[in-house]
Amino acid sequence: MLKIKNFIILFFLILAMHSYAYAQKYVQISTEKQQESKDIIVYEFFWYGCPHCFNLEPTMDRIEADLENDTKVMKIPVALRESWVAHAKLYYALEQMEKTDDMHNLIFEEIHIENNRLATEEQIVTFLEKHGIDTVEFLEKFNSFGTEARIKKSSNLARKYQINSVPTIIVNGRYLTSGSYVSSYDELYSVVNLLIERERNDL
Repeated sequence: MLKIKNFIILFFLILAMHSYAYAQKYVQISTEKQQESKDIIVYEFFWYGCPHCFNLEPTMDRIEADLENDTKVMKIPVALRESWVAHAKLYYALEQMEKTDDMHNLIFEEIHIENNRLATEEQIVTFLEKHGIDTVEFLEKFNSFGTEARIKKSSNLARKYQINSVPTIIVNGRYLTSGSYVSSYDELYSVVNLLIERERNDL
């Protein structure tokens, strides 16, 4: 009888330890869901110049490809430093031109494989010309009020969720995780999907 009792205690102890360990893969930052959409939103805060963001991108592509219709990924090119602003403007200008799907990964590759930092407007324009982007329209969007407003909104979101490093993933305004919380990108994929499912079931 004592052996059975000890076994039961051990079983629940192991179960509790497993649950605790998994909980360390993310943190709950709010009890309130985001109010932007009725859909579940996975916010990806990133900077094109960040090597960890570059390495994360295949996992984010995988997450996005496997999403159900009630969930969407929202990429946020946050400008935590003044030197990051040009890349945020680059993303939002292309977004307004409906060119982010075509150019997003190419920008990462240009910076991290070709070692072209795209740090100046001239470097950005030369790069985009090579890929057939209308640079006259691009520059209009790059320096537009619409782009400025988007950057302001992304900065407000970063402050709201206390983003101080990238990449950081926020699931539906309630949970935060990143590569620093997990041991592999496969694990991060699983954690994000767990949190999506939790939001779907409103647990």
